[in-house]
Amino acid sequence: MDKEKLLRSKDRNGGETVVMDIDFEDRSITDFIPYKLPKRDTPSADTSGGTASKAPATNNASNDDSIGQTLKTLILFRPKDKLAPIFAAASSSTKNLYLATELRSIATSYIESENLVSPTNQRLVTLNPILANAVFDTPSSTDRDVLAKGTVPRDALLDRILSSCAPFHAILRNADPTTAAKPKAGAPPKITILVETRSGNKTVTKVSGLEAFHINAHRLGDELQKACASSTSVALLVGCSPKNPVCEVLVQGPQRDVVARALERRGVQRGWVEVVDKTKGKRR
Repeated sequence: MDKEKLLRSKDRNGGETVVMDIDFEDRSITDFIPYKLPKRDTPSADTSGGTASKAPATNNASNDDSIGQTLKTLILFRPKDKLAPIFAAASSSTKNLYLATELRSIATSYIESENLVSPTNQRLVTLNPILANAVFDTPSSTDRDVLAKGTVPRDALLDRILSSCAPFHAILRNADPTTAAKPKAGAPPKITILVETRSGNKTVTKVSGLEAFHINAHRLGDELQKACASSTSVALLVGCSPKNPVCEVLVQGPQRDVVARALERRGVQRGWVEVVDKTKGKRR
């Protein structure tokens, strides 16, 4: 239509096309007669608006098995090798993954087996060379003070052992057993809701990080299109790895509350969502 001079358009970053001007006096427009498009045999909708995503989408909410799902985060820890003597005393290995409660139990067993509980105060633990070298081995003033005293509160010791371990996570869905989990390194991810201004005063809301929570980006886009009465698009998140693709849902307007409610319907807790509002320069 640019070549026919019916309108002027300009492409912007992010695959967005902006119409700059329209020739409403052209006969192609003034003589236009509305008509109905034929119905498809298999109803479907593409919420991408013709943009980057090529994957098929569906408007049938009954096909979205993430609605009503129950999610649970599983936090595990892998001890560092320097803690091996503590775990060996409990016939445990630093190569395994443990729950926080299991780590505390192993550390408590070591403390009691080595008779390190202070006889005058059951809440204090007397440091031996293994604990001193494996746990309080940094040049910080806190560690120097603990080593100088020779004792440490039991809870502080257990917390320090826990914090020295490498975290792993898994997100379990519905009735998935813990044994079926495939933990990944690092803390649990979060879904990001980003509200920003584009093309001057045009506000959009973006949602990414859905895959880890078993949410189909296209089906969420279908729901948001209806709930927000606005156009949506689904595309790969800029900079994501081809080996681990991450989709981003874009919906026109400031729609973070609508998005949050849609995520809650899919078992996502508020604490698992990070909202970034660039229109006000606030993060919460």
